[in-house]
Amino acid sequence: MAKLRVLCLHGFTTNGAVLAEQTGHLTKALSSDFEFIFPDGPHEVDISAQEDMSSPQSQRYSKWVCSKSPAGHRAWWYARDPNPAANEEGHFEGLERSLEYLGDLMRRTGPFDVILGFSQGGCFSGLLTALLEEKNKKHPLRSKFPKSQGTLKAALSFSGFKPRFQQYDGIYAHGIDTQTLHVMGEKDLVVTVERSEVLAGLCRGAKVLKFEGGHQIPQGEEQSQTVIQFLRGISASLDKPAL
Repeated sequence: MAKLRVLCLHGFTTNGAVLAEQTGHLTKALSSDFEFIFPDGPHEVDISAQEDMSSPQSQRYSKWVCSKSPAGHRAWWYARDPNPAANEEGHFEGLERSLEYLGDLMRRTGPFDVILGFSQGGCFSGLLTALLEEKNKKHPLRSKFPKSQGTLKAALSFSGFKPRFQQYDGIYAHGIDTQTLHVMGEKDLVVTVERSEVLAGLCRGAKVLKFEGGHQIPQGEEQSQTVIQFLRGISASLDKPAL
């Protein structure tokens, strides 16, 4: 059987190379059965608008991210907070551009079998998983994707969440039937367990893995094996001969 292809979506202000390093212990163990693709988000991020660059910690973080790839700091979208004075609701800016970007990627290197995402990428993985299900085939945003890209076989969300604005709520209206694994750190102060649980609650039969850590992809052996066995189970189920 050909390797299953995994689309890997990085977090806000990082890039594909950073996520490749964060997940290296997983991809190495799964390399015989899976191919992992790590694109960079199409939106450049001005890190000085997101971090206090007078802080040595922020300087080290930015230097580390940029050392991994010339793509630098990237995003899948920007969140614009509500502006009551202008009668503007909170909304996402740039998400549809990212859908077009991934649609082009699917045409060139897809289709993909699995989506994996961390933080903003984890949020995006949930949205994409729902959008690619059969019940959303008539959604206007499906036109961004080639017909060759069908429903996913599985999705993994690390520190993922449901979008906090109502802009794309309709995509989640009927829940998510695709097999999913949601990994969340009990000490995560960026995306709390409660926010990740909302996304997991939209997924029928969701598997949840909690670990004693923060906003990160767990590196421990026990947690890593749970993720590895989840994906191996997906691969094994596809290998079974039809009855």
